[in-house]
Amino acid sequence: MNAITIRRGLASVGRYVQAVMGDNAYEVYLAHHRSAHPDVPPMPEKEFWRERDDVQDREPQGRCC
Repeated sequence: MNAITIRRGLASVGRYVQAVMGDNAYEVYLAHHRSAHPDVPPMPEKEFWRERDDVQDREPQGRCC
């Protein structure tokens, strides 16, 4: 294995962990919003995370905490 292969592997693992943890949720939201609602501005990132947390508090799903 060379350094490039290892670096790519680690980057893939990093992206996977971000997806599992929900760290990329805003990017996923933006991609969906652009395709589904191109004429409506998306909510700001801070508002998105606040709303996401509020929904999790109102409707808990499987999570550790």
